[in-house]
Amino acid sequence: MAAKEPKKYSAPALEKGLDIIELLSAHSSTLSISDIAEHLGRTNAEIYRMILVLEQRGYLVKSKHADGYQITRKLLQLGTEQEPVKDVLEHARVVMPRLANITSMACHIAVESQEQIVVISSVETPASLSYSVRVGYRRPIIQSASGKVIFGFQNAEKKEAMMSILERHHSKAELTAFLTECKKVVKQGYFIGESGFVKAVTDISVPIFDGDQVVAALTIPFIERTPEKMPIKQVVEELKKAGEFISKSLTYGLLK
Repeated sequence: MAAKEPKKYSAPALEKGLDIIELLSAHSSTLSISDIAEHLGRTNAEIYRMILVLEQRGYLVKSKHADGYQITRKLLQLGTEQEPVKDVLEHARVVMPRLANITSMACHIAVESQEQIVVISSVETPASLSYSVRVGYRRPIIQSASGKVIFGFQNAEKKEAMMSILERHHSKAELTAFLTECKKVVKQGYFIGESGFVKAVTDISVPIFDGDQVVAALTIPFIERTPEKMPIKQVVEELKKAGEFISKSLTYGLLK
């Protein structure tokens, strides 16, 4: 991992609060005050008041089932009120349930968030058996289907900006492998491949465009079922149609 750039300005209290939020967002489990202090190399006393303020403001919540805190969806909610994320959600709200009904598969939309992707919308299928990803789920861009789609189909200017961030978090070897995979995705027109995190799940992902810029990825975590509801090739086609419809809606203002 490349070294971080030296800081030009310092706001210790703010940095402490952001460190706590970033730490908890990277952990799926709860962390106690002692855990947080240990991870951040600070004392319990330094962390305690910060935790209380963040809890009062709704960014953290105390777990009901364990001794610790976890991050809420407040930051995600604030983010979804901004353009173009708000537009993506607006134009996808009809398309995603329809896609889930047709394919009998859950689907979700993810956007770029620094060096990660974050799921901003998820729709379950009425089928009794499926696999879904919760809203707020995060993964490194270079390790996710959504990330490869968002980067691969991006315009040159945006790619350069994304690379400057990714280079601070990943080695040259990791980025070289990532770029090779992205080229394959672009050539094929979509991503399809085994999930790197869940066995027996095949991720299928397509880009969502606003003009010439990719603003999100629409993904189906496909699972094989017996009897088969819809063959994977047909699921791919339905996903592509849904992605194209949302893209045209964003670009041209269509929503029907």
